[in-house]
Amino acid sequence: MNFIQMATSYNSRERKSEFKRISSRRLLRMLVVPLVTLLLICAVITFFQPRFLSLRALTAVATDAAPLLMLVVGSAVVILIGGIDLSVATMASFSAVLLVIISPTTGDLGIVVVLSLAAFIGYLQGVIHHRAQIPSFVVSFGTLGVLYGTAHYITQATAAPLGSSLIIPFLGAKTAGVPHGLVVAVLCAVGLSLTLRFTRLGRDLFAVGSSERAALVAGVKVGPVKAIAFALSSFFAAGAGLMFLSQTGYSSPAMANNYLLPAIVGVVVGGNAISGGVGGVGCALIGGLIAVMVRLGTVMLGLNPAFQNILFGIMVLVSVALTIDREKIGIIK
Repeated sequence: MNFIQMATSYNSRERKSEFKRISSRRLLRMLVVPLVTLLLICAVITFFQPRFLSLRALTAVATDAAPLLMLVVGSAVVILIGGIDLSVATMASFSAVLLVIISPTTGDLGIVVVLSLAAFIGYLQGVIHHRAQIPSFVVSFGTLGVLYGTAHYITQATAAPLGSSLIIPFLGAKTAGVPHGLVVAVLCAVGLSLTLRFTRLGRDLFAVGSSERAALVAGVKVGPVKAIAFALSSFFAAGAGLMFLSQTGYSSPAMANNYLLPAIVGVVVGGNAISGGVGGVGCALIGGLIAVMVRLGTVMLGLNPAFQNILFGIMVLVSVALTIDREKIGIIK
């Protein structure tokens, strides 16, 4: 090996080492900062309400966390590609309504129908977003309107109880104080995390989020990747709707609509950049728990429920300001 080859090899190793150091620091910052924030919130709640650490209170937290974590994890996939899905909460309500309507005929098979339909609707959103070059927030906002109107029309804006089912009551049950819904949400999150970490789809999602033009040059099929991202988001949103249904025993066309802001808060507070390409499922889970703590903390501290949205709004502004890549977006409009 001559001197030039040795120098080139050394520089290559140096670049790889520097890249690993930067990646490690970024990962540490993305996980540690939200985790410390979560612990601080828990400490504040415990200081004012020591009963927060009781088994009953922790079980209530776990129960409340399950559907919100599903929404957060699903929303994170679209935000990773630099988009946003504003229809997730309405999709959850619509899925619960649809299952209640079709379950007398289909039974628990209706769960497969609902989840498949949700994924298909999400896939169509991604296709329209890519093919028509319409911003993702516009496409998803339109879908929100369609789902909201459809749910109200088919239910006449009334709540309806769930019929006979084996799976839905199981989701709402507990074993040793641990809600089954939370276990399912965590398992789904782990499965998605492994998919993003070890499959080509995961690499393509991060590539599109980091730089769509570079991804195209590298041979990534951007259109299908975006469509799959929206399909996953809608699929997880439908799963969240089924968890809401398991907790209440009835469906309502607006039962989950107040969860849109907490879902977005959970993603961005966890360290997922709204501009895409940075973050992951683990970050989203921590951010989702922060959103859960804020929701329940305001109730346990006896604060006016309006403070929830005030806090969520502030958290979104601060988190986006700290994580957004302004060079990637260019001119902010």
